[in-house]
Amino acid sequence: MNILSVQNLKKHFGGVRAVDGCSLTIKTGTVMGLIGPNGAGKTTMFNLISGFAKGSGKIIFKGRPTDNLPPYKVAQRGMVRTFQIPHALTKMTVLDNLMLAPKAQAGERIWNVWLRPQSVKTQDIRIKEKSRDVLRFFEIEHLENEYAGALSGGQKKLLEMARAIMIDPSLMLLDEPFAGVNPTLSRKISEYIDELRESGMTFLIIEHDIPAITRISDRITVMNAGKIMTEGTPDEVKQNRDVLNAYLGDEG
Repeated sequence: MNILSVQNLKKHFGGVRAVDGCSLTIKTGTVMGLIGPNGAGKTTMFNLISGFAKGSGKIIFKGRPTDNLPPYKVAQRGMVRTFQIPHALTKMTVLDNLMLAPKAQAGERIWNVWLRPQSVKTQDIRIKEKSRDVLRFFEIEHLENEYAGALSGGQKKLLEMARAIMIDPSLMLLDEPFAGVNPTLSRKISEYIDELRESGMTFLIIEHDIPAITRISDRITVMNAGKIMTEGTPDEVKQNRDVLNAYLGDEG
């Protein structure tokens, strides 16, 4: 069963066709890698799928269209994304960053604080317990009281993934999760993705680290100059002459 279907997606910036008639499908419980040279249109594709940009075409997520929804509505339906440069709330603690994420919190409505204080308190305790469970999963529970702005680049990537998990997503869009992290953390991130995939979560991942993305992906889509060049298994993509030319040039 397909969790996401993108049909004829287009986005132009003036005369530049950043995404030019792209289509792809992702099966539930799989990892799809999205690769391509710089300027291929990968991030614009992410922005369109997640609602951060508007273009033309159809986006069907879990059988329902999302192409006209704002990002927060897309997230509420179970599709969440991270960014190449993590967007942590730097002046809040790691734990508070996670506790803000869940939707439909009773304490967000001021009258509930007065009229349903016990419900607010009970939900708050449950969210805090879940936040700590997620921090333990990513092995950063020792950082729960640290300010997010004080974390290293790799720790911020883990925090952003942890915060996304708090929304209970069906599909996670990860924008270069391995960029700028050391090899040890890169391997750990791969392990986290594998564990989450085994639990039923689906992933679409932009990445320039070809060994890392081919290691964890079921299928890979290759973009170049705003178009889908090819799609296939990691072995098929690595042996595709057009893909090698796009990265290395014709002589490469």
